[in-house]
Amino acid sequence: MNLFGRRPPSPLTPLDPTQLDGLLELCSIDSVAGVCLAHQVLRWPSWARGDVVADDRWRPAAGAWATGSLMPFGLAARPELGHPGAGDHVAHALADHAYRRLTHHGSVAGPAADVAAVWEHLAAAGMRSREERWEQPLLVAPRIAGGTLATAALRRRPGLAWAAAGVHRATPAEEALVLPASVDMFTGELGYDPTTAGSSYARHVNWLITSGRSYVLLDDGAGAAAGMDAAEGVYGGAAVAFKADVGALWSRPGGAVAQLTGVWTRPDLRGRGIGSVALAAVVDAVRRDHMGGDGVVSLYVNSFNTAGLGLYRSLGFERVGTFATVLL
Repeated sequence: MNLFGRRPPSPLTPLDPTQLDGLLELCSIDSVAGVCLAHQVLRWPSWARGDVVADDRWRPAAGAWATGSLMPFGLAARPELGHPGAGDHVAHALADHAYRRLTHHGSVAGPAADVAAVWEHLAAAGMRSREERWEQPLLVAPRIAGGTLATAALRRRPGLAWAAAGVHRATPAEEALVLPASVDMFTGELGYDPTTAGSSYARHVNWLITSGRSYVLLDDGAGAAAGMDAAEGVYGGAAVAFKADVGALWSRPGGAVAQLTGVWTRPDLRGRGIGSVALAAVVDAVRRDHMGGDGVVSLYVNSFNTAGLGLYRSLGFERVGTFATVLL
């Protein structure tokens, strides 16, 4: 007997890092939506048995990262992509598998239809959510023919050239500035200070910086350019004015895909256009630094974040899907 009653053997099979071809092919049916799961399984060289599962080892219809948080993909049908889905029995089995693997302050996150398919069974088994966000538009940045997104943004905000020029990959020397900004972003987004749960969040920020995936704009602390020591190649600055991270990156054969996370403008600078220009510069930099000059840059945003939606719309981001996040 298990949490969900007596049933036939589970249709799920655990995958190890040498058995990812089928799962990555599945994620490729919608690479913008699948980049989170693809990035997660490619990031780690090893994991415990059952941390990654699928309904078939070689040609899965669905799969998931299932430890701490749950990241499902493929459960729901996508007829427009020729994907039949995995069926309710697989969603039920995944909920059974993941129930005791999910942690306090974990989440169930991914394409909204996949999250809904598995959450129905988790909730029926007694799992409780802290908050459910079912409408998170998934957006992609535009490609600017013969130019850059920052150049286009500066046509509307010519006085903010310093912000576009100042965006750069955060350096280890700047970590003491980046961590408080990251904590402020996280706390505002998820409602608790991640550093109260130990050092894992600080290690994550350090990994983003050392892997060149954290981008920042520094200012003088009052919204003016911070300057740079050209001889040393070091940016000055008293505070982080803007930040964004490459939370997921997948250099797939059909074209690289990145997903930005942790997008944050310091509260005293909001509404001044700095975030818009800096984000445009980040999109350009991510394409240059991680995607060979091209590729799809995406992000998702809460539907209630009207300011963020307005910013992304002003830069020409287009909606291509919907994510959902259930906070535990």
